Amino acid sequence: MKAKKKKIGRRTFLRATGMGNASMVLSAGITGKVLAAEATNDNSLKQMPVRVLGKTGVPVSILGLGGSIDPAGYPLLLRVALNMGINYWDSSTGYGNGRNEEVIGQFFSKYPEDRKKVFQVTKASRTTDPERMTGQLNLSLERMQTDQIDLYLIHMLQDPELLNPNIKEWVEQKKKEGNIKFFGFSCHSNMAPMLMRASTLGWIDAVMTTYNYQLMNNDEMKKALDACVEANIGLIAMKTQGQRIGPPQNMSEEQRGSQPSPGGSPQGPPPGTQTQGSIQEIDDLSAVSHFMKNGYTLEQAKLKAVWEDKRIVTCLSEMTNLTMMKANVAAAVDGVKLSRRDMEMLDNLAQNCRSLYCQGCMRCESAMSSESRIPDILRYMMYYSSYGKTDDARRLFGELPAAVKESLSLRDYLPAERACPNKIEIGNAMRRAAQILA
Repeated sequence: MKAKKKKIGRRTFLRATGMGNASMVLSAGITGKVLAAEATNDNSLKQMPVRVLGKTGVPVSILGLGGSIDPAGYPLLLRVALNMGINYWDSSTGYGNGRNEEVIGQFFSKYPEDRKKVFQVTKASRTTDPERMTGQLNLSLERMQTDQIDLYLIHMLQDPELLNPNIKEWVEQKKKEGNIKFFGFSCHSNMAPMLMRASTLGWIDAVMTTYNYQLMNNDEMKKALDACVEANIGLIAMKTQGQRIGPPQNMSEEQRGSQPSPGGSPQGPPPGTQTQGSIQEIDDLSAVSHFMKNGYTLEQAKLKAVWEDKRIVTCLSEMTNLTMMKANVAAAVDGVKLSRRDMEMLDNLAQNCRSLYCQGCMRCESAMSSESRIPDILRYMMYYSSYGKTDDARRLFGELPAAVKESLSLRDYLPAERACPNKIEIGNAMRRAAQILA
C-alpha cells in the first residue's frame, strides 16, 4: 500500500511540474533565476508587479492563474502561485464539472489565512437567468468554502443586449447580501461591442476579454478598451497567446502530424522530413530564434506585449504545470521591455498568420446565421490544434445541436469567407472540424 501511494504521488508531481514535457522551451537565464530563488529563498528576486483593477481599487498581480486544469496537481500549483505573488485566481462553476472550485475550496480550508491574500474570481456558466445565476453562485460559494466571491463574472457573453436591467438588479442584490464584491463578464467573441456596452452602463466593475498580439492593432478594440478605461472598468486579458485554429494551410500532411505543443512551442517537422516548410512555419521559427537570442521565448514575448498595454491589468494564463508557471513568472518580474524590433516581429507574425486566427468579430455568423455556430467551432478547433485540449474540443463540439453538426460538410460558407476580415478558409475549417471533432 505504501509503495502504491508513493507511485501515485510521483505521477502527480510529474504532471504538476511538467517534467515530462520536453517540448516546453524555457529561457534558461531568466527562468533559472526563478528556480534558484525558490530553492534558496533569495529575497533579491523581484516581486510580482501589480496593477489596480479599475474601480474595484484592488491591486492584483499582472499574471493571473487560470482554471480548468487537471485537479491532481492543482494544490501544488496554487501554493507555488501564491508564493510567487500570483494573487488573481480564476475559476468557473463548469470547470472540471466543479472539481476546479472544489480543489480551491480544499486549499482555503487547509490554509484559511491565505483566503485574504487571494482575489478569487469565478463565473456563472453560460446563463443570464437570475434564478440560475443564484443557484450557480451558491454552489460556487459552497464548493470554494468561502462566504464571498471577489469578482463574479457571467461567462462567455457575446450579445450586448443581455446586459439588461434584470442583471443589474441581481448584481445589486447579491452585493447587498455580501455574496459578491464586484461583478462583470467574460467575452471570447464580439469583444469590441461588448466592451463598448459595458463602458456605458455604470455597474460593470471588470471585464475579461480575449486580447493578444493579433488584436492590438484592431481599431475597434482600441476604441473599446479606451472607453472601458475612461469608465474605470478593470480589464483582464485572456487568450493572450493568439493561438490558431489549425495547422498552416500550405503544410504537407506529414508536417501536420507535428503540431505545436500546448504551450505553443514549435517542435519542427518529423526527423528526416525534407521540406522547406510553410510560410507560417518559417515565420514561427524566425520569431522563436529572435526572442531566444534576447533571453526569452516567443510565448513570454506575447505576454510581455500585452503587459506593455497599460490598459490591461492582468493576463490570465492557464498554467498547467510548474515549468509553465515559472516561465510566465520570469517574464512578469524581469523588468525587460520589448523593443521596437520585438514588436515589429510580433506584428509581422500576426499579419502572416492572420488567416489561421479567428478574431471573434462575428461577421461570419452575421453573413450566415446564428445557427451556423462558426465562431464557436473555430474556437474548438483552436483548442484542438493549438491548446492540445483534444478531449475538451470534442466534448464541446459534441454538445452542439445535431442539425449544426450534420450540416457542416454540406453548407456553402462562401458568404462567411467573404465577410471574414482575416480571410480564413472557413469552409475548409468546418469540414476539417466535422472530420476530427465528431
